Amino acid sequence: MESELLSPHVTWVLIAAFLVAVMQAGFTCLESGFVRAKNSIHVAIKNLMDFCISCLLFTLFGFGIMFGPSYGGVIGIPSIATYENLSPHDISFFIFQIMFCGTAATIISGAVSERMRFVGYIFVTVVIAGFIYPIVGHWVWNGAHIGEVNGWLGKLGFVDFAGSTVVHGVGGWIALSAILVIGPRIGRFGVNGHEIEGHNLPMAVLGVFLLLFGFFGFNGGSTLAINNQVPLIIANTALAGALGGLGGITYSWIATKRPTVHGIVNGTVAGLVASCAGAHLIGAMDSIIIGFVAGALTLGSMRLLEIWEIDDVIGAVPAHLCAGIWGTVSVALFVPAENLPTGDTLTQLGVQLLGIAVIGLFSLPSSYILFRLVDKLIPFRVTPEEERLGLNIAEHNASSSLLDLITQMDFQARTGNFDRDVDTERETEASEIATFYNAVLHKVRTETHRRQEAMDQLTKLASTDALTGLPNRRSFFDSVHRALSASQRNLRQGAILFMDLDGFKAVNDNLGHEAGDELLKMVASRLREVVRDNDIPARLGGDEFALLVSELESLEGLKTLANRLIDTLCDDFTLPHGTAEIGASIGIAVFGGTKAMAEEPEAVIHRADEAMYKAKLAGKGTWRLNEAPVAKAANS
Repeated sequence: MESELLSPHVTWVLIAAFLVAVMQAGFTCLESGFVRAKNSIHVAIKNLMDFCISCLLFTLFGFGIMFGPSYGGVIGIPSIATYENLSPHDISFFIFQIMFCGTAATIISGAVSERMRFVGYIFVTVVIAGFIYPIVGHWVWNGAHIGEVNGWLGKLGFVDFAGSTVVHGVGGWIALSAILVIGPRIGRFGVNGHEIEGHNLPMAVLGVFLLLFGFFGFNGGSTLAINNQVPLIIANTALAGALGGLGGITYSWIATKRPTVHGIVNGTVAGLVASCAGAHLIGAMDSIIIGFVAGALTLGSMRLLEIWEIDDVIGAVPAHLCAGIWGTVSVALFVPAENLPTGDTLTQLGVQLLGIAVIGLFSLPSSYILFRLVDKLIPFRVTPEEERLGLNIAEHNASSSLLDLITQMDFQARTGNFDRDVDTERETEASEIATFYNAVLHKVRTETHRRQEAMDQLTKLASTDALTGLPNRRSFFDSVHRALSASQRNLRQGAILFMDLDGFKAVNDNLGHEAGDELLKMVASRLREVVRDNDIPARLGGDEFALLVSELESLEGLKTLANRLIDTLCDDFTLPHGTAEIGASIGIAVFGGTKAMAEEPEAVIHRADEAMYKAKLAGKGTWRLNEAPVAKAANS
């Protein structure tokens, strides 16, 4: 049977599902960056684990509960999603929804970071992905994808287009119940409590960019078709996210007198979350207001959690729950009444508030009571010793702060590379050692840098002509010596071109020595443009220049080079003091090509000098060649 091409609608839903999957990577980067290094691996593994579990549970019975035949608009039949017999359209819908379920589950990971056991987190994921999220989703979305709304909230006219409440609100409520059960991290609150900074904030910012990218599929794909609503939805999503970032950073700037990373990161996420409920019904100005308010509201909520000493590591509850509530309410506040299901703003506002309240009253108490009961049997929280050690090694035997420190110090000792500090973490047994070690490294680097700069300057002064920047006589002689030795080993010929400027004295006499100096700089610049990268031009003194061709390909090529140099230098030079017309006489000395004892550099340069004087006597502006004596004998 021949395969049929997918319809554009199916293709778009699949692409949107892939974009939603990218949000898992975004959450991983965001949460891993906002925790301390000793817990980053644990957080990353949790994000992957909740995706795996949610895929399994949603396939086994979650999809059936959410989208199966409805019992009173409350729950569906928990059947296995045997999608292999479904149409491509239905399979793509299943894939899209399974990614939504994974997103709802992963919201909790960041909030409970750094002190929750891995097995406890697995249980939390089972609760949200297997039961609470599918039931809430049934109330709102059951049958909506085929135009037959069956969920009781959906029938009332509750609008939550892409899940401000169904996905983000539910994730926020369950995250709140989980952090209430496990309590705050050691050192976060109390007499000596302090803010605990994440170990990699740039990674957290990268996570927000990935989430922004994923939200385009999250909201845009909720049309389940590639129609004329998609561009509007994506535009609203992007604008609300951007304004959320501005709202968050504005709030933090006013409240703390500085633009914080949490302000723009959580504000941006909040704007994206708030856009989900009505992205298909609002416009540009609506998105601006909704996003900005969501960002500011989220930062204010984060401050309230701190006052109440509720420890949400990444701000998941404010960014998803609070922003989700605001986004759901904003549907009634910003969408014209004629576009609302109820046809009336106040009625719609009542329905929106009812949906938020019912979903909250179902999600928070049920999960909190369940978590409390299970916590009595299997403690959700790690021991204080494990928390101080870090969950990377305590839960997964993946790392420890002291081992990390020793590894870094050993690497520096073996490689001799002390360019970077070792990682330092507060409240670890290695932090004080690392702090003092880094202070020593800083002193060593400062002194080494100072000495290297001095050595580089001395080397430059000793080997470079101060006026032109070309190698000086001493450096050039050293280069010739190395080239002569190499010519004996590889039996390759080389050459020295000795150049004397014709008419240079007249420039000094007529235009002054400053003009002469400027002319020498311009000659050096033209030499650099003409020669090959591996050839070495130099100024030997006065108006005498030289060029070392370390590997001579042919005499014809050498003659061509000499002619090019003459053409380049026999020209008018425009100087600040006037125009100078000069020329050049070039003497060429070829060396090497045999195993005979190499000439001394002085002898080769002397032969080139003699050839240059012959060029002068021949009328200037030309060149003369002096081949190596041994090479001549071999050719005779």
